[in-house]
Amino acid sequence: MPIEKDLKTAYGVLYDDKEPEKALGIYDSVLKQSPTNLTALVYKAACLEKLYFGAVDWHNEQTLENAFELLQSGQDVAMKRGDRSKLAWVKFRIFTHFYNRKNYPEAERYFNESKHLGYDDPTLPLWQANLTKKLAKLQKRKKNLAQKEEPHIDALNANEEKLVLTAPVASVPAEEPSGSPTFKVDWYQSPTHVTIVLFTANMPHSKDDVTAKVSEEGRHLDVSFQTASTGSEFQYSTDLFHPVNPAAVTTSVFSKKIEISLQKETKQQWKQLERSEETPNVITNTVRTESVTQNVSGLRYPTSSKKTIDWSKFEIDDDTQEQENSADAFFQQLYANADPDTRRAMMKSYVESNGTALNTNWTEVSEKTVETRPPEGLELKKL
Repeated sequence: MPIEKDLKTAYGVLYDDKEPEKALGIYDSVLKQSPTNLTALVYKAACLEKLYFGAVDWHNEQTLENAFELLQSGQDVAMKRGDRSKLAWVKFRIFTHFYNRKNYPEAERYFNESKHLGYDDPTLPLWQANLTKKLAKLQKRKKNLAQKEEPHIDALNANEEKLVLTAPVASVPAEEPSGSPTFKVDWYQSPTHVTIVLFTANMPHSKDDVTAKVSEEGRHLDVSFQTASTGSEFQYSTDLFHPVNPAAVTTSVFSKKIEISLQKETKQQWKQLERSEETPNVITNTVRTESVTQNVSGLRYPTSSKKTIDWSKFEIDDDTQEQENSADAFFQQLYANADPDTRRAMMKSYVESNGTALNTNWTEVSEKTVETRPPEGLELKKL
């Protein structure tokens, strides 16, 4: 069979039949006949990437390293031939490789090199918007890690006279991509389902061409398909705010939109669709209590300073990091799920009561000082 016919067959097996392992065998056969066939090198790498993300037996680092080596070989072939358009295409494929591996700085480098070489595709604005968003989240996470040595609660306890409250880090706005964006995401929910709506001008032929997969833990969604107009690959992925049932995913395709319906694991309202890298894992049932008199370990008592704190102006940081398996996990879970007023009430009651009371009702504690309440059987001694 001629190589060109093999390449066409393999492409259909990979993207239409969605059988990457079978397509891998065909590309291997082509490369035995022509080791420098650029198309076979790039799409064999695509087969390995799809197997890595879709098959347990292939889910290992060696699979991804082999894919990257194939892309590097393709890049070398394009450079030796002096084919600018092919080199731009290969660099774009390397960009998607690093993007899927969540190596966003390296992905940005290849994306820019691809654009510089003149690569043009209708999905570029979407890719650029997603990449900018990921880089902004990465930068925000680095800032939060840099501040980890000085948590806000410890700042209260160290010295109230020198109290420093750090305002929450503002989200970095995503840079507007050049040109008119052709993609938008919306979502809505019912008590049992969450539906993600993808608006795009580059639609698939039918819903059978759309692959929508949820990870085993139910927290990550990947959507991909070949666009009918250009043949390029559309990809969308997101980390979900709450888990969903991986086995209950339905897809509907309309004239200008695609709907992905996901079944919730628990019947609770979602505050947002995506779980950012800073969002702590929240507990399923929201905890509400008027007063918790047990001592919360991990928090030190305040000093004896008489300085007055205006608790109504206390800035609440929504990016509190979860410390897994810590002794104060209950407090952190309660604090993470609370609104700003509830958090103020918790902090004010805890500090003013010398760690003996925890109240979530801001209306109740805002107008008066919370008294120290020693545990039953103990009495307060003034020093």
